[in-house]
Amino acid sequence: MENSVENQAALLKAVKEKMDNRKVLTLDEIKLVCPSVDTPSPNPELRKRLGITERYVHVPTINVIEDIIKTGWEPIQAVQVNARKKKGFQRHMIKFINPEFIKEDSTEYPELLLSNSHDGTTSFTLDVGIFRLVCSNGMVIKSEDFGSIKVRHLGYDFEVIQNAVTELMNKIPEYLRQVDGMKEQTLEREQQIEFARKAAMLRFTNTTEEAIEKIVDMEDILSVERNQDEGDKLWEVFNRIQEKLLNGKFTYDLGTKDRKARAVKGFRQQMKLNQGLWEIASSYLPKVEETV
Repeated sequence: MENSVENQAALLKAVKEKMDNRKVLTLDEIKLVCPSVDTPSPNPELRKRLGITERYVHVPTINVIEDIIKTGWEPIQAVQVNARKKKGFQRHMIKFINPEFIKEDSTEYPELLLSNSHDGTTSFTLDVGIFRLVCSNGMVIKSEDFGSIKVRHLGYDFEVIQNAVTELMNKIPEYLRQVDGMKEQTLEREQQIEFARKAAMLRFTNTTEEAIEKIVDMEDILSVERNQDEGDKLWEVFNRIQEKLLNGKFTYDLGTKDRKARAVKGFRQQMKLNQGLWEIASSYLPKVEETV
């Protein structure tokens, strides 16, 4: 029994090391670190307890992962939220990369994020992210023009996922053009401070733009952690602010004393913060006029 526990711990450690190094995972490795991807269909009694309707069709996420692999994307990360009441049915996320989009001369390339739960509360959701080689945070796209794609649990076949993946792949060149645009767009100092204010409010949601400056020092949020992020371009400012807010590399004051901010750990919270930051950054890009 002791050897079995030790072997399991060693396997988990090995898989987590692969994820840290962004190596491709096997289906068995995904199920090891994220067992909720392979949860069996709940029986009628459990459906009732979880509040799952009769219309909900149970499709194990592992089936969708297999189908996404068929489209050329490779899984490199699998995580799930901690859960007690809904253990095995909780929300989870799988991250994929596609060699087709990884260029030798580029410092960024896209990721595909699949999230789901088996408790009847969520659809399969596909999002696009951007990975930057000089950091490990990743960025998740969100703007008025590009949203995530949801596939509801009302029936399922390979073509549904294939079409969703294809739709996102067709949008990836535009996402990368936005990155290029951010690298060209210069922000004046007042714009940088404004960006920092709006961004800080993503972590302190119960405050206003006027009050946030009494809580967080904007110069602290804008200070440079990495040499690659030095400069006044939108891309550099965006990455500086993301590094600070996501990893808790700033202090704040709520009227008692200065406190060190905590890093954002949960993948749901990370995605939400990243999407909010991307939306703010995108608002500083020149608007493209539509031609008739």
